[in-house]
Amino acid sequence: MKKIYYIIMYVAVVIACTSCHPLDKTYKTLDENPVPVAAKSLTYTLVAADYKLLPSAVAANKSGNFTSVADANANIPTILNSKFPYGYGDGSNASITYTSAPITVKPADSLFADVAYTLTHDDYLLLPKNTFTDFSTAQILSWLPYKYPTPVDNQLAVLSYSYFQSGVTPNSGVPRTDSFLYLNGAWIELYTISAAQFASIGHSNFNEIVAADLPTLPATFNTFLKADPTVAATAKAGNVIYVSYNYFASKVDYQRVLPLTFDGTNWVSTPVTLNTLTFVKAKGSWAPDPTIFYTTVAADYTLVGNSTLANATARSNYAQFGDFNIQTGSQYFWSQDDINSALILVLQARFPSPQVNIPYHINYLIYTGTTSATFAIFIYDGTTWKLKTN
Repeated sequence: MKKIYYIIMYVAVVIACTSCHPLDKTYKTLDENPVPVAAKSLTYTLVAADYKLLPSAVAANKSGNFTSVADANANIPTILNSKFPYGYGDGSNASITYTSAPITVKPADSLFADVAYTLTHDDYLLLPKNTFTDFSTAQILSWLPYKYPTPVDNQLAVLSYSYFQSGVTPNSGVPRTDSFLYLNGAWIELYTISAAQFASIGHSNFNEIVAADLPTLPATFNTFLKADPTVAATAKAGNVIYVSYNYFASKVDYQRVLPLTFDGTNWVSTPVTLNTLTFVKAKGSWAPDPTIFYTTVAADYTLVGNSTLANATARSNYAQFGDFNIQTGSQYFWSQDDINSALILVLQARFPSPQVNIPYHINYLIYTGTTSATFAIFIYDGTTWKLKTN
């Protein structure tokens, strides 16, 4: 009986072993050849709980917002790798909307007398190669670093000057007052409340806001912005506009700035701002989109103006105003091919050692009767710059 028992046990073990090994091989084969996951697109807005996925040492874990683009780029991949580890193959892209830190604007000196300035004849000539005594918006933004070579953050300038826009204003220009703020390393144009807007709320005598207006100021400015077609045409949820206005208190004039955020319906004085960044998945992990962003500046206008692109009249016009005229039939006309060549010329000058196969997103201005911003994306393939068409 013992022999029979041992024989039965031996046979059972052999059967178990032989039935086990083929499955092992199957699992091993599956591990070595996993089913590939397709690349997909993800659009997502971070919620409060998502920030808790970050290590406790990261400030956003407690604040629920990021202090800068660099802060967001450094930490959002951690959230994505935790929240979306599967289902998105290499090559996937993600458009992630996140909360930025509260907007604070504290002008270094908001006394109106200290920040207001009227340009003189010689001031216009500070801008290289300019021979006219009027400026377009692009020109005055290019001129500011020459007038204020060492600005401090949140420095405010309220400038009165002669404004010229081809086809819109007389050749002699028109008087205009605009506000500019040095913010995050660059001068930006603010939305300045006009005399007509002050008059609409009963302040036409002195064109200023007073203490009694403060409780309803965001609602008042919201009305102004929604009624302004130049603002309404481009308003998108999360956009921020800095509104500059004159304020009178204790017999003193101040110039103040109120940031307003568009919530999709109204401009509101919310304490936070929504921004969006893109990320890509590579080698199984999410990472910041490597796209490099660049916006043309005055030096680029001069560079293109001195080139042989388009025609001499078009080049001269671009060098002066900083926008490509795309009006068919105009003597200043730029074809899209010529514009692309001009942008490549700029990229070659600004990025002499470009990264291969990395998108370069270049912002530039066009003129269609009015000046507006647009962009193009180019990729350097190791030999030449090529327009990215998809």
